[in-house]
Amino acid sequence: MPSVKRNPWLICAYYGAHSAMFPTAIFPLFWTRDIGMSVATMMSVQAFFSLSIALFEFPSGYIADRLGHRRALVLGSGAIVIGWLLYALARGLWSVLAAELVLGVGFSLISGADAALLYDSLREEGREHEFARWYGRMRSAAQISSGAAALLAGFLYARWSRLPFVMELVCWVVALGIALRFGETRRAQPRVEDHLGRMRAIVRDSLVRRADLRAVMLLGVAFALAAYLPTWLMALYATESGAEVAWIGPMWAVASFTTALGAMVSERAGRRLGMTGTLLACLALVAAGYLGLALSHHALGFAFYFLLTFVRGLHMPLLHHEEQRLAPDDDRASCVSLRSFLFRIAFVLLGPVVGMGVDRYGHRPVLWVAGALMVALTLLALALFRARAAPPSCPVNSA
Repeated sequence: MPSVKRNPWLICAYYGAHSAMFPTAIFPLFWTRDIGMSVATMMSVQAFFSLSIALFEFPSGYIADRLGHRRALVLGSGAIVIGWLLYALARGLWSVLAAELVLGVGFSLISGADAALLYDSLREEGREHEFARWYGRMRSAAQISSGAAALLAGFLYARWSRLPFVMELVCWVVALGIALRFGETRRAQPRVEDHLGRMRAIVRDSLVRRADLRAVMLLGVAFALAAYLPTWLMALYATESGAEVAWIGPMWAVASFTTALGAMVSERAGRRLGMTGTLLACLALVAAGYLGLALSHHALGFAFYFLLTFVRGLHMPLLHHEEQRLAPDDDRASCVSLRSFLFRIAFVLLGPVVGMGVDRYGHRPVLWVAGALMVALTLLALALFRARAAPPSCPVNSA
């Protein structure tokens, strides 16, 4: 079995390969022009994708803790290879839904296992205090790769509408090869006779008994939802505001690069501003981003979206380090997957409503309402975070 010493760098390479999401920038165009979807249907498809991940999210994290994080990443990568192959061959709504379902299974297996493998690998080397730094590097590699792919997405789509999906399939074959080179950490597996009971106990401890872990998870969900909700609207928002279609690829690239920048400066911001100060700055940026999108009628108004993508990178390393620190050793991937499950369920509930609102009222009124809701939810989560039983440890200071 390969050594875990190389895992941090291999995980960064893995994220670079799997995050070259060529189809992401052109999905709205592909869905509406090639498949014939409305905006409401498009958002419903994304909600279905989130639901397919949510259905497998927590069980897959639990399975990863039992089988091993490396095996979960290998299995998930293999499923995603199949999912992108199905997408490359998709011709209608039902074939798109089949591809989304397989991708949902694959991504749910990866969710939680990647961060848990990184944390356990660092801890095995006595370097767990470096998690925020490595998680920032991992996210930066992912977003830089995603941005570079977005720059090419429009060109590839113009040549052949299926070409972005073929390129994505190649990237995931590379990611699968990297996953096979991961080293599995040495973890004593507890004997579990009642797996369903153990899963119920994890949910109960994380969301009911452990006020500290619950607060961190809910705040992570709030920030992730605020940054993610407008994602699938931006291509249509920009073109309807007068932006050229040729701008869509660069727009996605800049969005990815600003997320990478946020991840790069996250640890430094945590040291200088503290955990609470950094999170308050994130909240201010969320409010400014939605307000700017709702008020602007200029072709470049979509630039306010970059405030939200910066927040996406800025908050994640700090909150995820705190989450990894608080999660039980034997159920680390399960806790991460549980938080992701909560996020997916929230998007399943809100995504179709937002899509129907845009179809009926347009982008800007919906962004007004969505922005107010996101700020209110994040404020509430931040209040719970500050009032939790255990104060934040600011782990970045020990790096």
